[in-house]
Amino acid sequence: MSWGVSGMAERCARGLAWAADRINPILVKEVRQALKSRQFVVTFALLLICGWIWSILGLAIMGPEAAYGVHGADMFAGYYVILAFPLLVIVPFGAFRSLAGEQEDRTYELLSITALSPRQIVGGKLASAVVEMLIYLSAISPCLAFTYMLRGVSFPSVLFAVACLFFTSLAFSVIGLLVGTLSSEKHWQVVLSVLLVVGLFLAFWLACRLMFEGVWFEIPFGETWFWQGAAGWMTAYVTYFALVFYAAVARITFESDNRSTRLRAIMAFQHVCCVGWIAWIVAAVEPAIELLLVFLSFAGAHWYVMGALMTGESPRLSLRVRRQLPQSFLGRAFLTWFNPGPATGYMFAACGSLAALVLAGLGIWIREAFAGSGIRPWNAGEIEAVLAFGALVACYLVIYLGLGLLVLRLLRRLGQGGWLLAVIVHPALLAVGIGVPLVIQLTSAAMRSAGYSLLQISNPFWTLAEIGDRPTLPLEAPLLLTLLPLAAAVVFVLNLPGIVREVRYVRIATPRRVAEEDAELHPETRPAEPMRASPWD
Repeated sequence: MSWGVSGMAERCARGLAWAADRINPILVKEVRQALKSRQFVVTFALLLICGWIWSILGLAIMGPEAAYGVHGADMFAGYYVILAFPLLVIVPFGAFRSLAGEQEDRTYELLSITALSPRQIVGGKLASAVVEMLIYLSAISPCLAFTYMLRGVSFPSVLFAVACLFFTSLAFSVIGLLVGTLSSEKHWQVVLSVLLVVGLFLAFWLACRLMFEGVWFEIPFGETWFWQGAAGWMTAYVTYFALVFYAAVARITFESDNRSTRLRAIMAFQHVCCVGWIAWIVAAVEPAIELLLVFLSFAGAHWYVMGALMTGESPRLSLRVRRQLPQSFLGRAFLTWFNPGPATGYMFAACGSLAALVLAGLGIWIREAFAGSGIRPWNAGEIEAVLAFGALVACYLVIYLGLGLLVLRLLRRLGQGGWLLAVIVHPALLAVGIGVPLVIQLTSAAMRSAGYSLLQISNPFWTLAEIGDRPTLPLEAPLLLTLLPLAAAVVFVLNLPGIVREVRYVRIATPRRVAEEDAELHPETRPAEPMRASPWD
């Protein structure tokens, strides 16, 4: 018997040693530093003290009614607030500082020369944040179980609230890692840390507000639409989480590597997921036509933000990236827009917005084609308004992103560039397009109360609201649908030389020295067999 126990212990020790050898070393390093830090010790101690105080205070307030009363919801709200502060404020800010500190102290160069990839570095730091979250959860979980025994709160509600808190903390942690990679300058790090702290406290306040309004106690777990909505939210969560995670990875990847293709693939996958959900809702739920307005608005906002960031990329491709470019006809026709570059990013965003318009029109056509089989047809005026709305969204995106790209190209010639400049230029152009006509109309006594006019044609929000809020097209619609596409065509033509320049990049041969080094790093276990080349390569 003793031999069996000792043998089992030996096998467990070997298994733990095997796991320790394969655990991300960044995770081990970060967890050791975090558990020895004063911040963790103080936070964990305060979490236990606050939980203990609230337990004593809550029981004292309930008094004899604790045995037969319904006080679980009140106690759970207190424990939720105690747990929310470290998960929504302390852990994400610690993730931010873990990577920002590497940038400030210039210690990231030591990590970059190791065998660890940028994805392993970011993943290890995120995993250490998860470990810290689990420690805080384990400390407060007995208290959460205690609230279920007091009645007034269901066990699924407790699990759902804690799960939402955990995934929210995870999302803010990966955002903190991305923010930590944005700049290595001391003054920018201070500004970014202040903005992040303000955002984290707002998230903490919103979480407490939801708890005190009893949102977590009225969750309809038995309704089908609730789980369908939860699946939609999880789809958005997973895709945007992957986008932010790989954006952080791209930020710490060396400049000559391909930082864009994976991110653009995720953006395209997000678009496909959104289209899939909208198609399912239209086919299964029979919604109002306003759902297509929501879809077109979301697609326009998504591609505008993504396009604004992509146009901040460098127009020059490194030799390393050019050795990986597609060279077949199909590859160059469809995959060129996934290559790094501001002009290809501009085209990628414009094509995404136009694809949303085409898919909306296709959905309307399919629905109207099957209207005779019991499906209520949509009003013709509403269909025209939706299609006009989508066309104007695409036009505004092409115009404003194209103007921003022209400004950025001019600034690059003057020696300025980078994603930070793109973040400033694009919102500035949008603010000018909105603010100038609005100020003119408000300062004019004759036009102040006239409502919408063609003077506001550069204001996308007011113009689109004028189109989308009416059952039929307004009187200004014919001019809008003429002038804005014409302006979009002019801006696109002005950007066409830059697009052609980036499209003309072709794959170059790998130098012999580089091929030999790659062969040494990745030796083949057996001789290469002849394979058929992919038509996309």
